[in-house]
Amino acid sequence: MEIVSTMGSGSLGRELDLDVFVDALQEAVEYDVNPSYSDSGMITVRLEPEGVAYLFYRSGSFQIRGAENQAALEKAEARLQEVFAEIGLEVPEYSFEQRTAVFMENLDRSIDLERLMIELGLEHTEYEPEQFPALIYKPPAFEVTLLIFSSGKIIIGGTMSKRTAQEAIDHLTKSPG
Repeated sequence: MEIVSTMGSGSLGRELDLDVFVDALQEAVEYDVNPSYSDSGMITVRLEPEGVAYLFYRSGSFQIRGAENQAALEKAEARLQEVFAEIGLEVPEYSFEQRTAVFMENLDRSIDLERLMIELGLEHTEYEPEQFPALIYKPPAFEVTLLIFSSGKIIIGGTMSKRTAQEAIDHLTKSPG
């Protein structure tokens, strides 16, 4: 099992004027941060090409998404704090923590998703192949969500614990069929 992504979120303890903030970022970073604005008072920027995504909200909340592991998430957060210092952004009540991770497992075999859906129970699964190619399974004994593909690949989300993710996979592979 491997971790493929992790996400953290935090707060700056203050509101942000997103336009002024983006201008300051653009001056401090040698790369075009290429802001993507949302109607909900949010922007997404990258501080390096192909780097993690930083989402900032007018409220001062923020997220860091797309780090490959916890160490990369910590490095991305440290870089963000450096940029705040460079642009002189006052951050009165800074907080940040890792919120979730996404794991991937490969069973190295094909899976009949329609059969699996019936075996796992319709109340715990969703499968609409015309909408999404994976079976979505929420095992009742775990607070995780599994996206199970017919190729045998499984994406596990909803936990930061590799142990919990592995236990959910073990549970799945021990189910009948």
